[in-house]
Amino acid sequence: SIQKELEVAAHIMTLLKQDDKKLEVIGLLTTVKKLRGIDAEAGDEILVSTLATAASNGDSLLSATVNVMKLSLLVFYQEWKEAVDFVRKAGNIRQFLSGSFVSVRYTFLEALTNLKAAQSA
Repeated sequence: SIQKELEVAAHIMTLLKQDDKKLEVIGLLTTVKKLRGIDAEAGDEILVSTLATAASNGDSLLSATVNVMKLSLLVFYQEWKEAVDFVRKAGNIRQFLSGSFVSVRYTFLEALTNLKAAQSA
């Protein structure tokens, strides 16, 4: 199944120390698990451990990338209240994403989240 393939791919990316690709696979795996109703909190532990690793290594880029991924998942699942709270807590992570398409993605997601917050206010 696609879930097993993604789990294997995530493990392989861990062994190869390909953190950026591992995050992409984790995003897909989280989506598959949530849509199948297997685990409502799928992938959260992995993201938290990746954030902790990034913080301990002082890797601001990895930390910012994980935060964008978390925001992407919140928007994908239309968890607007959590997304608004997340954007407020995250601060200006764009400074760590300069020269990367991820900064454009974050800007779009942040704008969409703020638009939804304004609509619900």
